[in-house]
Amino acid sequence: MRMKKVLVFLVILISSECALAQGYHLKINYKPVNNGYLYLGYYFGDKKYVQDSAILQPNGQAVFSGTEKLTGGLYIIVDPEKKKFFDILIDKEQEFQLTVDTAAFTISNITGSAENNYLEDYKTATNLFYRNYQNWQTELASAKTKKDSTGILQKINGVAAASQQWRDSFVLTHPESYLSLLFRLMKEPAYHIAGAKTKQDSILAFYNYKKQYWQDISFADERLLRTPMFEQRLNRYMENVVYRHPDSIKIELDRFILYSRSNKTMFRYFINRFTNDYMNPKYMGLDVVFLHLFEKYYITNQVDWLEKKDKDLVYNRAYSLMGNIVGEPAAELNLLDTLDKKVNLYSIKSPYTIVVFWDPDCSHCREQVPKLDSMYRSTWKKQGIQILGVLTDTVRTDLSKLPLVKSNWTKYIREHHLEGWVHLYQTPQMKQAEVKNNLPGFRQTYDVYQTPTIYLLDEQKRIVAKKINPEQVDEFLEFKRNNKTDQHP
Repeated sequence: MRMKKVLVFLVILISSECALAQGYHLKINYKPVNNGYLYLGYYFGDKKYVQDSAILQPNGQAVFSGTEKLTGGLYIIVDPEKKKFFDILIDKEQEFQLTVDTAAFTISNITGSAENNYLEDYKTATNLFYRNYQNWQTELASAKTKKDSTGILQKINGVAAASQQWRDSFVLTHPESYLSLLFRLMKEPAYHIAGAKTKQDSILAFYNYKKQYWQDISFADERLLRTPMFEQRLNRYMENVVYRHPDSIKIELDRFILYSRSNKTMFRYFINRFTNDYMNPKYMGLDVVFLHLFEKYYITNQVDWLEKKDKDLVYNRAYSLMGNIVGEPAAELNLLDTLDKKVNLYSIKSPYTIVVFWDPDCSHCREQVPKLDSMYRSTWKKQGIQILGVLTDTVRTDLSKLPLVKSNWTKYIREHHLEGWVHLYQTPQMKQAEVKNNLPGFRQTYDVYQTPTIYLLDEQKRIVAKKINPEQVDEFLEFKRNNKTDQHP
């Protein structure tokens, strides 16, 4: 595949606006290491970053300190070789002392931090609950009867329930603790579907589950970003709970953004995160969600933190997508055929039109174009379906090289017997005229940044599907045929 242009919008890591205060002061007691350092890191989603480093003194003490308070969250202490680490909690208490077990690289003593004492209590309780877990897994693997398996599963489920009860009890007694926030993120909402007798019961069970999903979690809480649990929960929510339809997704994104407004960092995070997700979405047709974000937050100047290159990237991407939305009419194509006769897209009469942007010297095109032609000859041609192939190379070729480019193109067409297609191209002069008149070219209106790029249009030249492969074209056409048959017996 020849990549014409790569559009990647990186989520911008946003530093919180920490108020100047007494800062942080963490003393770590460890063994002396010549020229050794300990490192203080933090989580940002599923990634880890270095916050600070501290040299180990001859007495084995390292001190992390700064004049600004750290954002509350889950942090890590990393050993001098950067191979081992353990988690610590930093929130309201930012002046405390830890003693590290040298052999195991774990905490052996804590002074001045209730949060980290809570965390150690939880680790101790968890180890106690799950002390027999490995044995049960071994027994489960070798269980010979359903009765044996059921008994072992009951034990496993029992300790899971006991562990959850411990966390629930902690949240009730320490609701403001950062550890309580982590426990709320860990807790899976109850989904009571087993007793549902009607469809309405099932729907109600789902909405109760959805209602609990973000219960007691504030989207304006910046500490959410300092743990991998939030990203994991958000990913599951968007993938498994939110109905995969543009209108449903838009409502959800607006809710996250609305309730994060009181915290600039979270407001920026959600807009950057969702822009990144939907500017090049995993599922076709969801790019309209990105356009929604663009029109509601970017054009209204609510996004004021981007550097010029990032802003240009977002705006250029939005303008490219505006002309090729699934369900909307495709942009007109006024091009030349192999005999230099003018042809436009809307003059082609066909129940469906397949538009493929390709180049004969593109390796992926040489794989996909023959597949398209084979399917066209065997099935689609009989149904009156038309293929329109557009050469993409010439728009960036100087005039002197046009004869050679065109010759290679027509040679490929002849040698591979691409007969029955409408083959079109654009001269450099035609492209220059578009630029002069400030008109978008087909690369922009059809979002052609790699080849081949394939569109399926209906009889009115509305976009049925875009950026699909030949097999998917066939699947869409088969679905449309079956759907039409079902409606008109």
